[in-house]
Amino acid sequence: MKVFFLAIASTGKPGMPTFQEDDVRLLRDLGHDVRILVWHGREYSELIRGARSADVVFGWHIGRHTWLASWLGRPLACVVGGYEFANLPECDYGSMRSARTRWMTKRVWKRANALLYVDPSLEDEATKAFGHPGHAFYVPTGYDTEFWTPDAAERENIAVTVCHAPTQERIRLKGVDLFFAAAKANPEIEFHIAGELPPQLKTSQFGSNVVADGWLDREGLRRLYRRARVYCQFSLHEGLPNAVCEAMLCGCVPVGTRTNGIPKAIDDAGFLVERDVISINEGIRGALNRDDLRGRARDHITRTFPVERRKRELKEILEKLVASN
Repeated sequence: MKVFFLAIASTGKPGMPTFQEDDVRLLRDLGHDVRILVWHGREYSELIRGARSADVVFGWHIGRHTWLASWLGRPLACVVGGYEFANLPECDYGSMRSARTRWMTKRVWKRANALLYVDPSLEDEATKAFGHPGHAFYVPTGYDTEFWTPDAAERENIAVTVCHAPTQERIRLKGVDLFFAAAKANPEIEFHIAGELPPQLKTSQFGSNVVADGWLDREGLRRLYRRARVYCQFSLHEGLPNAVCEAMLCGCVPVGTRTNGIPKAIDDAGFLVERDVISINEGIRGALNRDDLRGRARDHITRTFPVERRKRELKEILEKLVASN
């Protein structure tokens, strides 16, 4: 099967996120011929050629890239990861914020042969927006348990978060403002933030216990997770939080807010907190002293989000789409 894999480029990231790289490997492991396009907004001829030469288009997220693909007459499967049906104007986030992006999203929602939701809460958002979730399948992301592993080194008093937050609005969306506040309240803990931050945000504005690691590849993220005791996710909105799951596989104890897929990812293997500094501080300090949760965190992700489940379900869905075309 020829699969045209469509991903959207993110500012500050040289390639695809780890979970999209994992999907490419998964599809190739299934024996499919996978051609990739990372969409930067101008590759129209590449998109048209790639879609028309494929048996099926597999797109991550609903956006202009998958909207264009929806006109090209090929079976279309779209992963719904979080942005698509959200409406958070105060954070400049979500496709429901404007008439144009709502219209584009509605077309893909209507025309896609399969909408692959990573968390059931996103189906609820689609139903709120358009009355039902479309051709919906709940297919959570799967994680590579052989790569994301702990090591035998002694853990450091490090709390970590990973984000793509190139604007002040995204800082609030991802809870980075609360992460900085927690760092200020806990000077004895080293707080690491990996990912893109606003260029106007100077390191001199950070506390002395805050380290901005910038964008890290898979190996760099794994090294950081293996050092840290705690992983933090204080978002206002998420799908299934991939970095939380990867960090848990590496033995970090998670602390997160009760938002979308975060509670499902953490379950009883970490700390769920309110979006206020007092609750967050209690969660981080509690997680630092719960080494007994490290194995439970890894076991929970291994059991709940196995990559074999995603592989099996994608195989079945894509084969049905191509057979019925």
